[in-house]
Amino acid sequence: MSSAIGILGLGVFGTTIAKTLHKYDCSIIAVDNHESQINQLESFLTRGIVGDITDKDLLRAAGIDNCDTVVVATGRNLESSVLAVLHCKALGIPKVIAKVKSKTAKEVLLKIGADKVISPERETGISLAKHILHRDTTDLIELEGNVSLIEFHPPAKWIGKSLAQLKLRQNYKMNIIGYRSKHSKELNIQFTPDYVFNEDELIMAVADNNTVDHFEEYTNKM
Repeated sequence: MSSAIGILGLGVFGTTIAKTLHKYDCSIIAVDNHESQINQLESFLTRGIVGDITDKDLLRAAGIDNCDTVVVATGRNLESSVLAVLHCKALGIPKVIAKVKSKTAKEVLLKIGADKVISPERETGISLAKHILHRDTTDLIELEGNVSLIEFHPPAKWIGKSLAQLKLRQNYKMNIIGYRSKHSKELNIQFTPDYVFNEDELIMAVADNNTVDHFEEYTNKM
């Protein structure tokens, strides 16, 4: 049985979520106050409702109360986001995720019951800034807390050495989770401590942010 996901607000953020989830056989219910937005995404939605996301009765009529997760995808108006989150929790939604534009808004929405609050612009900006700083990386995503997901070319000093020899977890709080060919999209997660680093591969790891911030310094020491 596919998951039922609610999306409240179909701006760029909400639209992107809807189009992505559609690829994974999710049932998507969307509410937006612009009919043109609903019409544009008609082929991606199980149900699209034109209306106010702060109207609890409308949300219930739309079937939002049957969703496993709801994303409050508009962050322009804090009052609207607050009411939408409150209504979703009152309707018994197991997980409510909200988009915000400020730290204050994040604190408010968490306080009233949002399960997760994100700031896409801020988080993307942080990731891009770190990617610019750490030129040896090909991708960097800041996860929750003090942890980042990082993809990089293995440093020259790693080539020919095994995972066991480098002791990355013990010495640098870096956990290798997979590797792939530079020319392949498939991530290989089947490897042992005997895995030997190859210059023709990309490495993916989860690392402490302190390690990420000093990535070049640490890798040159190894």
